[in-house]
Amino acid sequence: MLERIFDLEPSIDIRRPDSYLESYPYLCAHFSDKAVVAPADVVLGAHMVYGWMPTVLGLNVNTGPRDTLDEAARLLTAGKSRDLEKDELLVLKAIINNSTVGASKLLHFVDPARYPIWDSRIYFFVHGRKRYAHQVNSVDAYLAYRRDAIALLSHPRFSRFHTAVQAKLGYQVSGLRALELMMFLAARDAAGRDDPPAGTLARHDASLPVA
Repeated sequence: MLERIFDLEPSIDIRRPDSYLESYPYLCAHFSDKAVVAPADVVLGAHMVYGWMPTVLGLNVNTGPRDTLDEAARLLTAGKSRDLEKDELLVLKAIINNSTVGASKLLHFVDPARYPIWDSRIYFFVHGRKRYAHQVNSVDAYLAYRRDAIALLSHPRFSRFHTAVQAKLGYQVSGLRALELMMFLAARDAAGRDDPPAGTLARHDASLPVA
């Protein structure tokens, strides 16, 4: 059950400083004021996301009738106001490195309150077992996780949890980001590893924008 994150949160350490989380609000801010996502934003956003990741970006465009930057821009714009359908997520995944992880991160920056980030450590936390590439890359697995994470936003313990996470961070984040970050760190700690590929926390800086 994902709600065990509420019990784990008090013991999860957020270490300082770290460029990964210091950069997070700025990446969110790039999309926050854009009512319409343009093809250029798809390219810029994808490169920003993959600058966060150890994987080299490959934009797969013009390989089919829907694999275009215009289509990706249309889907990201739609994703700011509604939940994308599975077939739409599959198109976006195909364009963004054929990666559900990459697509989830790009969608998250477009709308942090609607789309949680998904990666191999979140898979480990959710399923409690070793993750294989094809399982992490499953859109169905991401949609199931997203559904369960959104349900936690209405949990009686969520408000206190959200407040505690934001206090640790020193800046505001969406509820889904708070859940995902704590799950990521809990999975790191469970694996006994101190070198997560996506860091822990930056120092508080009053100039940081709200994510």
